Amino acid sequence: MCTQCKKQNKMLAYFFGIIISAVAFYWADTHSKQPTPIHTKPIVSVSTFTLYEAARSVAGETLEINSIIPLGSDAHTFSPTPGQVAAISKSPLFIYSGAGFETWAEPLKNSLPQSVKIVDMSQNVTLLKNNDSDHGVYDPHYWLDIDNMIRVTETMEGEFSKLIPTNTKLYHTNATTYIAKLQKLKSDYSEGLKTCQNRTLVTNHDAFGYLAHANQLKNISVIGLSSDEQPSAKTISEIITLVKKEKVKTIFFEELIDDHVSQTIAQEGGAKAQSLQPLENISEAELKSHQTYESLMRDNLAKLRQAMECR
Repeated sequence: MCTQCKKQNKMLAYFFGIIISAVAFYWADTHSKQPTPIHTKPIVSVSTFTLYEAARSVAGETLEINSIIPLGSDAHTFSPTPGQVAAISKSPLFIYSGAGFETWAEPLKNSLPQSVKIVDMSQNVTLLKNNDSDHGVYDPHYWLDIDNMIRVTETMEGEFSKLIPTNTKLYHTNATTYIAKLQKLKSDYSEGLKTCQNRTLVTNHDAFGYLAHANQLKNISVIGLSSDEQPSAKTISEIITLVKKEKVKTIFFEELIDDHVSQTIAQEGGAKAQSLQPLENISEAELKSHQTYESLMRDNLAKLRQAMECR
């Protein structure tokens, strides 16, 4: 074989060797890189702000909490969209407030897949009878009694521990921390409203019955449990008379509900109108300013103390 041919064969063998080595390296490198598994958090769907608040406090970062009712909307008149229903259907756990608060929840329960565990939170708290029989047997605004918020938190701990048993200790620690804050809040309410000159609470909407009951206040509301009711002229006149007689200094209204009637009663009764948070929902502004159940309840306490001339 000629010398030139030998050189050419050596060159070809050299290049083939490089190509084979490159292919082998690429194959090994490609197959050694396994896809990174995607760990998604279980989604827990809750209906109201107070349930969302308690759920986030107990779950920490271990669960994705889906709040169904949009910020700034009237929780009484809300109805979920098909997309929201689909989101609930994908949740292993759906917790709603109950006691008739969400008119859409009861019919929705029958349409959800069996994979969704449904919790009616009102079955875990102490309820007050409703004087307005047209809107159910019980008053559904139970979270304004701080003892009930403690029970809500304890229920969240139990349900989350069943959902992810390996996090039981974490959920207990988080719940204990949050409950300690609630107990301090309850104590501050008891002390703060102990020596008030006027103990009559006048509101436009009957959402504060639990707060009044827990703190021995007389509760007068312009309309009943439903926020879209319209009071009669007779009712308005009677409340104006009561406001004057009992020297009520403040008529409370909710920011998410039309305050025209409250403003009228305040003007005619020689009082002022001021907002009070029932914590059925919060606004975008309140969310952006990092308001919580505790901070909003403390804001309510400050307003009540001023209105009722507490010392």
